[in-house]
Amino acid sequence: MARGELILRQWNLLKTLQTRGEGIPLRKLADEFDVSERTIQRDFEVLEELGFPVEHNEDEYGKRYWRMPYDFFKTGPLVLGLTEAVSLHLAESFFAPLAGTHFADGLRTILDKVRSLIPARALDYFCELDGTIYVRRSGITDYSAHAETIRVLSDAAHMKHTVEVTYRSLWRSAEYTTLFDPYGLVYFEGDLFLVGHSHKAKALRVFKVTRVVAAALTEQAFETPHGFDLAQHFESTFGIVQSDGEPIDVVVRFSGTAATLVEERVWHESQRLEWLPGEETLFESEGDDHGNLQATFKLANLVEFKRWLKGYGDQVEVVRPDWLRREMHDELLAAARVYRK
Repeated sequence: MARGELILRQWNLLKTLQTRGEGIPLRKLADEFDVSERTIQRDFEVLEELGFPVEHNEDEYGKRYWRMPYDFFKTGPLVLGLTEAVSLHLAESFFAPLAGTHFADGLRTILDKVRSLIPARALDYFCELDGTIYVRRSGITDYSAHAETIRVLSDAAHMKHTVEVTYRSLWRSAEYTTLFDPYGLVYFEGDLFLVGHSHKAKALRVFKVTRVVAAALTEQAFETPHGFDLAQHFESTFGIVQSDGEPIDVVVRFSGTAATLVEERVWHESQRLEWLPGEETLFESEGDDHGNLQATFKLANLVEFKRWLKGYGDQVEVVRPDWLRREMHDELLAAARVYRK
């Protein structure tokens, strides 16, 4: 048997023992895992060597019922199952971009507790299970240098206190200072953004945290606008760029592999997808062409949406509105002129 199968069986055996508080006979375990009783006994020996207190009770006839102590993963008010504990252990890779910030510190504290529950040798032994899941990221932002800024902004949002922010604008390539009422932080595609009211602009603004040069808490309190909700605020945008305009229906048509790729994910809360039949021809179609995919989105700001569409090249076409078709036409022609020489 491959080592991976052995480890997986022992992992599932632990989960089974944990969920059967009254215990389970050796014969039933052997049947459940389709192995011999001797194999299950050897698994018990391995798990005990790793530090798991596998134990058994005997009935009046001498029959043994195997189980894990009910309180093995209990620490005060926190009760974690084995799967929950190791899932938190694996979650560390997902929080890697926020390493050094108080968000990641909170996870690290939880993980320290998890690791104190699970024997160290057991974590090493079952690390091969990690190898079946690889979290791949690109364009990672290192937030460790911004940890203090993030803490100040987060505290200010909780306390509803204005902060004095020095910001480096992407468009103006210059720094400016303004008072800012932070409504909250948004984590989007590996980046942190600050959402709130800019006193300088006298309007709601979204600041990228990595462009915040300095942030200082003030004693000035503010009130969040009545009914404001961070999640609802971004409902009509495709990314992080917000708009005050009314959302409109945008219809696009995808073909080829782009149609399949788009169907596989939920790109926006408002999306509606519909497969359109392929064109009739005198000849049989080649491959698995099931026609075009028509997608409808309800959006107010289309800056990031257009960037997304351009990534699909000639396998996407804007159906309506007409003004968006013209914009895409002009922008794609401008891009083509870059390569004319």
